[in-house]
Amino acid sequence: MIGSYKEQIDAEIETELERRLAEVRDISPELVKVVTAMRELSHGGKRMRGLLTILGYQIAGGSKEGGSEVVRAAVIMELFHLGLLVHDDIMDRDDLRRGVATVHARYGDRHTGEAMAICAGDLTFGWGMEILATLKLPITNIQITNATAVWGKYFSRVGYGQMLDVLQVADEASLLQILALKSGEYSCVLPLLFGATLGGAKPELIKQLTEYGMELGWVFQLRDDYLAEWGDSTKTGKPVGNDAREGKHSFALMYGKEKLEQEIKRHAELAKGATEDETLREIVEWMASRQN
Repeated sequence: MIGSYKEQIDAEIETELERRLAEVRDISPELVKVVTAMRELSHGGKRMRGLLTILGYQIAGGSKEGGSEVVRAAVIMELFHLGLLVHDDIMDRDDLRRGVATVHARYGDRHTGEAMAICAGDLTFGWGMEILATLKLPITNIQITNATAVWGKYFSRVGYGQMLDVLQVADEASLLQILALKSGEYSCVLPLLFGATLGGAKPELIKQLTEYGMELGWVFQLRDDYLAEWGDSTKTGKPVGNDAREGKHSFALMYGKEKLEQEIKRHAELAKGATEDETLREIVEWMASRQN
C-alpha cells in the first residue's frame, strides 16, 4: 500500500511542478532555472507526509469519491516540506540534497544563491495554498477551514523549532523540545491531522492521531540522526558525519549508537501501541528501519 500511494504522490508532484515550470516560462528564464532546481530536489523523497495525509483522511472516514483530489491534498504537504528543505539547506550550509546540488549552491555568489533559495522555498507555500483553495473534495467549508487552521498552527510551531535549532542549544531538554516541534508535530502530526480534518475527524480521533504522530515523529528524527552519523551516503544522498564536523548537536552525538538504537525501538513500540490501524503500524516498522 505504501508503495502504491508513493507512486501516485510522485506523479501528482511532477504534474504540479511541470505546471509551475510552464507558468514561469512566460516570465523569465531565470525563474525556469530555480523551479527546475526545485523539481530536481523533489525527486527521491520518501513521501511520508503525503502518505500520512491520505491515511488521516481515510481513517477519519473521508469520502472515497475524493480519488485523485486526496492525492492533491497530499501534494500540499509535500510542497510545504520541499520549501522547508530548501530553507534548511541554507541554514545547515548543505550543498547536496538527495544526491543533487541544493538551490543555493547552484549560484556562484553566496548572497544571490541564498536569497534565491529563500524565495524559492517561499513559492511552495503559495502553491500549496492555491491547491487547498481549489480542492474538489466532497467536503464542507468548515472542513477546509479546520484543515487551514491545522496547517497554520503547525507551520508556526515548526518555525519555533527551527529557530531553537539555529541557536544550537546543547542540553537534552532543549533538544527534546526541538524534536517535538520539528519532527513529532511537523513531520507526523501535521499531515495526519491535515488529512483527518479534511475527512471530518471527531475530537477523539484527533487526540489518538496526535499521540501516534508524536511517537512516530520520535522514531523518524532519531532514525534520521542515526543515519546522519552512521548511514550509507550512497543511500541517504548526503555525506555522513556532518553534525559532528560542524559541531551541531544531535541525539546521535548525545546518546551514542547503542542508546540511540534502544530509543528508536522504544518509541516504535509506543507508536504501535497508540493505534490499531495496521497501515499506521506498518509505517512505524518502515520508519524504524529505513536507510534514507
